[in-house]
Amino acid sequence: MAEPQQYCCIDHEPVSPPYNMLGGRVYCARHFAQVNKPHAGFWRSAAFMILGMGLASGILAFFLRDVHDLDRTTLTIVGILFAIVPTVVWLVYFYLQDRLEPEPKERVGSVLFTAIVLTGFLALPLINEWLAVPQWASYNNWTSLGAAILINGFAYTAIMYFSIRIWVYGTNEYDERMDGIVYGTVAGLGVATMLNLHYIIDNEGVALAPGIISVVTTALAQASFGGVLGYFMAQAKFEHKPVWWVPLGAVVAAVLNGLFSWLINEVSATGLTVEPWRSLVFGLLVALLTFGALVYLMQRAQAFTLRAANT
Repeated sequence: MAEPQQYCCIDHEPVSPPYNMLGGRVYCARHFAQVNKPHAGFWRSAAFMILGMGLASGILAFFLRDVHDLDRTTLTIVGILFAIVPTVVWLVYFYLQDRLEPEPKERVGSVLFTAIVLTGFLALPLINEWLAVPQWASYNNWTSLGAAILINGFAYTAIMYFSIRIWVYGTNEYDERMDGIVYGTVAGLGVATMLNLHYIIDNEGVALAPGIISVVTTALAQASFGGVLGYFMAQAKFEHKPVWWVPLGAVVAAVLNGLFSWLINEVSATGLTVEPWRSLVFGLLVALLTFGALVYLMQRAQAFTLRAANT
């Protein structure tokens, strides 16, 4: 009896044996190489985002630490500019690093814009108005930690998930393992952009030094946790993972997100005052450790795949 015809799971074109298999799925030679292609441009961009933005924000905050005589309108305008700078700088640098085969700009823009809009019109109203979290979460450490994880963390993670799922997950452009982390990072930056804008506008501007550190730390954290979610989504798309795999990734990302936002308040607090420099150092460490773990997991998955293909 003849073996049934096999088709590439990406473009559904017929393939001939020997088959390129990954997680029980069949790939043509081109897409098998594409799925496992390293993405040096993204990792350079991630390193730049973490180290470059951390260093730049620290220097700016140091030189602006004694600037206190600006009016509210000026502080708000400057704060809004600072709120969007981390996202713009990362996107520009990413495209400069990824010139050989950049991600489609319209897809990246769609994910980013959707995350911004959903955060502003769904996540923040849910947290601040419908559930009124700020009014009761500070009752004690357990309620603040629970709210940070179960409400804030899951709300932001859901926004990231749907932003990726709606625009790119089922398309042919989503054809690499790394695409999950790339688009997850973009979705996280979208969430961070709206959080930073909300922070600036609600406070009618902020003191420049702590404000700069706050927006950069938020961008680093949300981008990192978006990358974690994207990793789980990519593994599920390109390998036969159990049905609970993506929900597990959402739980991991949400717990990390909520735990970070809760811990950073503890780390930066000194009595009744706040030390923003501690927040910056903590945010840098979390981002470095998170992206370092993602590099390791991605390289491990690629090495395992190549070994299996050669046996």
